[in-house]
Amino acid sequence: MKSVTIAILCLLVVGLSSAQHTQGTSAGLTVVSTVPANGTMNVSPSTTTFSLTFSDPIDTTIFVLQNDGPSAGFFTSLDTVSAITYSADHKTVNLQVRLSAGKPYFVCLYYAKSASAVQLSTPYVFYFTTGASFPAFSVSGSVLSGSSGVATAGSLVVLSYTPVSQGNPVFAMGAIADVAGNFTIPYVPNGTFYPIAAKDVTNRGQIDPNTGDIVGTAPAIVMNNANLTGVAITFQSLLPFSFKDAVDSVNAHVAELPIPRVLRAIQASSVDSTGKAPYWEFDFTGADLSHSFTVDVEAFGVRVRTMDAGQYNWVVQAKPIGILPDVAVVDTFLARAERQGGKAYRPVPMTWNGFDVRASIGGLANFGFNDMISDTSKLYLGVTYLYGVQNQNQQIIYGQRRFLGDYNTGSILVTTGVSPAGEKGLPARYSLEQNYPNPFNPATKIEFSLPATSSVQLRVYNMLGQEVATLVNGTVTAGRHTVNFDGSHLASGIYIYRLIAGTSLNTMKMVLVK
Repeated sequence: MKSVTIAILCLLVVGLSSAQHTQGTSAGLTVVSTVPANGTMNVSPSTTTFSLTFSDPIDTTIFVLQNDGPSAGFFTSLDTVSAITYSADHKTVNLQVRLSAGKPYFVCLYYAKSASAVQLSTPYVFYFTTGASFPAFSVSGSVLSGSSGVATAGSLVVLSYTPVSQGNPVFAMGAIADVAGNFTIPYVPNGTFYPIAAKDVTNRGQIDPNTGDIVGTAPAIVMNNANLTGVAITFQSLLPFSFKDAVDSVNAHVAELPIPRVLRAIQASSVDSTGKAPYWEFDFTGADLSHSFTVDVEAFGVRVRTMDAGQYNWVVQAKPIGILPDVAVVDTFLARAERQGGKAYRPVPMTWNGFDVRASIGGLANFGFNDMISDTSKLYLGVTYLYGVQNQNQQIIYGQRRFLGDYNTGSILVTTGVSPAGEKGLPARYSLEQNYPNPFNPATKIEFSLPATSSVQLRVYNMLGQEVATLVNGTVTAGRHTVNFDGSHLASGIYIYRLIAGTSLNTMKMVLVK
């Protein structure tokens, strides 16, 4: 299942500034210089590194490489970012990049912290091109709050080559709205673009509507050797919708889905107290497992996408669902979970850096319910209430309560899980679980449990005993925890992961297949 950080538009980590080079003027972390400098033309396509130098040493845990680019902090139109390194004093961050000939680029740093936790004063953007000049034309307009109630000042505005409904946008150029919500995007080439506006309301370095951030879209525009004015982008309130609405949306697009197909799992995040969610995911494979795809149902529409290898290796292990569960049964189950303890577990706003509720439907042995299931031949309904934080590649779960339900009746079969704030139900012992999926490519999840706050080391080794990754190294609170491990930089093979916590040592094997 997608984590909340990569739910709808999770990769829309947009943070742009105005057409001019800007730097924070108020107290706080600032960018001192960049290489290449803002406005540089004729940058060689063979250039492989660009850098930003800060006023103070930065917190290097903010920037993590993911999906050919930084997972947070940066927004860029660079083709590929292959590595991120730092100077010895941690004041300069260097990005290894790939450039194309005759193309304008922009790079925006919109979120960063110093080593002393002082945040970036204002977004910082610079432009350069591998061509002899920048495109001469611009797009201007305004961002409107609509029914969202969110102020439009400082809104992030970008032009994408693809609409949001087709998945993660592919960005061209962008700007930031002024105090009145007006914007001008410079250096826009000819072509068709889809305007998008967003605001990082939660100030976490990512745009994720599931956690309270706001997004708006406008109809496609066409640039043809002229400035374009009057573009209006309205913020949308992404209201949650029911399981029935999600099923109806999938059925309405059934003719577009590949065949043959077998439904393997249904999942949702940020489920509210009425059983509605802003995002539902339907995972399919071919009958002979020759292909796989996911249908995402969200406020921007229905999207069909191909699974990556890691998700496929996970989903393919799930028992085929066959006939969809009765809508009334799902609603009944979610309502029962609320009444039987879920509602009492909702004392804070629903944000991943705090609280989330996730629903799952299908053969859930491989979807976080393996310890609750005695008969893996059956289908189930599941919902998880959890507290946690997202620290780049690591999800730390401080407490959770899980409900496992009967697929046919909606009755609750098992309730388990630890609770927040030291409530009874903490794990009885130190334990390390088998990673899932396993085999994996390139990512997998590793779970471990602590009966008390402990000093924890979780490391990965190859079969020669050489350490290849440190996943956790520090004090971790009591409870059940999940860590993401990305093995994209490793070769196929068997690896060992080892947990040292308290006086306990646990070791497990996992298999990376590329």
